[in-house]
Amino acid sequence: MTLDGKVALITGGTSGIGKATALLFAEHGAKVAITGRNAERGAAVVAACEAHGAAALFLAADLTDSAVCAPLVAKTIAHFERLEMLVNNAGITHAAGTLETTDAQYFEQVAVNVTAPFLLSREAARAIKDQGGGAIVNVASDLGLRGEKGITAYCATKGAVIQLTRAMAIDQAEDNIRVNAVCPGEIHTGMLEGAMLDRGYTVEDGLAMLRERIPIKRIGKPEEIARAILFLASDEASFCTGAILSADGGTVAR
Repeated sequence: MTLDGKVALITGGTSGIGKATALLFAEHGAKVAITGRNAERGAAVVAACEAHGAAALFLAADLTDSAVCAPLVAKTIAHFERLEMLVNNAGITHAAGTLETTDAQYFEQVAVNVTAPFLLSREAARAIKDQGGGAIVNVASDLGLRGEKGITAYCATKGAVIQLTRAMAIDQAEDNIRVNAVCPGEIHTGMLEGAMLDRGYTVEDGLAMLRERIPIKRIGKPEEIARAILFLASDEASFCTGAILSADGGTVAR
């Protein structure tokens, strides 16, 4: 698979799945713009991309603010002069059930997990259409395909991302823009470790508990999800649009 010369905007690109995706895209020849809140981590990812010979750009952004979405796309195009790929990866979770979720927690998850992908995709689709086509990949979750106790709002937002993917794929098909989603299961990231602590586990005990629930008995790696994203963004997936790809070690299948 090659992304030679193509430009990708990847949200949440300073850590976890987003970082792994940025590095993998860079290895395969893409120019990469990443967003995040931490400038130091952003600079480190840019340097790592550049070490692979790829041009890279960090754009500081807090995606709870919908006003930043259109400028992110505009700044990417201003810097690289084009845009062919968008990866909506940034996400946030609060470990809280229906009765425990505060208004602030609910609206924050909706803003980052649903509103930002919609607004960014809308802006990116206009630019990608002008380039003759491309791809949008949304990072949803296995929790958008199944329920889970104590994480109600997150499940709801990731289910919304899946439906956004399907509907947008139909809308943009005539523009030669493919829109697909990856649904990761339990992936060893800082966000997962934080979720374990929020639920009252130690990180070690929490990960051990999760491993027992996964049919293949291990936690996934960010690089494994990055490879799924790479496939859907590349021309190798030229007949895939509206697809929902589970990468969860068999969790949803069970």
